[in-house]
Amino acid sequence: MSFIEIRDLIKIYKSHEYSIRVPALRGIELDVKEGEFISIIGPSGSGKTTLLLVLAGMAEPSAGYIRVGDIRLDQLSEDDRSSYRRHKVGTLWQIPNRNLIWEINIFENVEIPMRLLGIPREERIKRAKELLSEVGLSKRMNHKPQQLSGGEVQRAGLACALAHQPSLLLADEPTGELDSKTAGDLLKYFKHLNDAHGITAIMVTHDFDVAKATDRLIQIVDGRISGYSPTADLKTIRDMHQVYLDTYGTIQLPRHIVEKMQTHREVTIEEEDDKIYLSQESLTKEASSREPKKKKSKKK
Repeated sequence: MSFIEIRDLIKIYKSHEYSIRVPALRGIELDVKEGEFISIIGPSGSGKTTLLLVLAGMAEPSAGYIRVGDIRLDQLSEDDRSSYRRHKVGTLWQIPNRNLIWEINIFENVEIPMRLLGIPREERIKRAKELLSEVGLSKRMNHKPQQLSGGEVQRAGLACALAHQPSLLLADEPTGELDSKTAGDLLKYFKHLNDAHGITAIMVTHDFDVAKATDRLIQIVDGRISGYSPTADLKTIRDMHQVYLDTYGTIQLPRHIVEKMQTHREVTIEEEDDKIYLSQESLTKEASSREPKKKKSKKK
């Protein structure tokens, strides 16, 4: 059984002031195995961050089924979602101010989530030291965030996100403010902690090179999953040729495939043995087939 199971997930944002309804997620279907490290990639406004917020219990789904472990997020009250966030979810955001408290050192930052759960002091100290050592900050524990480099701040945020031993780690563009080398270093620590602690991790990004550091890549466009693939099979995003078929028989084609086709036109479906083919005649070919054939003139 999947650790995360999502079926026909819909999220609509409503503006009470202007009576406007904006659909952000339009029927997401997704399964994630326990311990898997996946990335969700897509352009701005595609719905990837909204999906992360729903998984984090920070946004209430408008409709659909969403399960994390044995918890049905679509059935939780606001108080239950708060408890879920506190016990089950670790988060790492692009903006460092959302990950750490700037007025205290990083050791104290890592301690705070454990204090909120009433974990004994000796256990808090032991775990905070272990986590900061695992992200290469054993010699910087007494430093405040402003005394660290950008990469060190994000690594401290990663340790903080794992302090309370969550079962799900969610990261929203964690390398967005970092240069390529520093981002690569952060991803190595991220992958190490994912493997060492067996935690299920989901990272949102718009950078294909960053997404390649994960086990599997999910592409989202216009609020729907448009493709997925193990990253080992991908050299570029255009190598993605797997799509999700939902319970209604609907599929969302990857964007690079859609760009090659004519939208708002018929697509032919053919079955051959155990394979299904989708095809579409070009407008030029279609037009030429409709043109009346010229009669050959008879030679006198």
